Amino acid sequence: MKTKKNYVLLYIICLIACMTSCVKDVDFDQAEDVVLTPVFEVDFVYSRFDTDRFIDPGIDPSIIVPDVIVRDTLNYDLLSTDFIVDNLERVELTFEFRNTIERDFEFTLGFLDDNDVLIGPSYTITANAGNGEGTTPIVTTQIITLDNATINILATTAKLISAIRVQNLNSSLRGILELRSKGTYFFNYDL
Repeated sequence: MKTKKNYVLLYIICLIACMTSCVKDVDFDQAEDVVLTPVFEVDFVYSRFDTDRFIDPGIDPSIIVPDVIVRDTLNYDLLSTDFIVDNLERVELTFEFRNTIERDFEFTLGFLDDNDVLIGPSYTITANAGNGEGTTPIVTTQIITLDNATINILATTAKLISAIRVQNLNSSLRGILELRSKGTYFFNYDL
């Protein structure tokens, strides 16, 4: 019985020693110097352009469609609150195009306010031409970085407008252009 008491006493002494040594050199005044830097990734824009959907295969292949533009407008609250605007260091928008269609595509992205007025810069990315239906897609990747100054300009963003434009299509072209993108948000928050 005396042995158990010795072990319990030894255990308590070790526990107290560990607890005091863990906080011995902690300067609690440094708590104000702590900076949180979380990074969040979210899906951003997804689009799929299939030639079968936009070009009637029954049209004579000698007839050229000079321009096809597919536009989309989404409700998108980029920054949602003052907290985010005040603590967001930068945003990286990563776009990946996978194209098998034998044409270049032009992708345009812009931000709108509540009144559908374009705010801040617009961005244009060219997706390289593919090698035709049934081939390995040609991949084009581009990153757009929104710095702190641009984030402040875009603080009133309510909608996202995008357009995919392709020129000189005919019914003999087959394939798919697929766009995948993500947004990476880098925060810097002082406690």
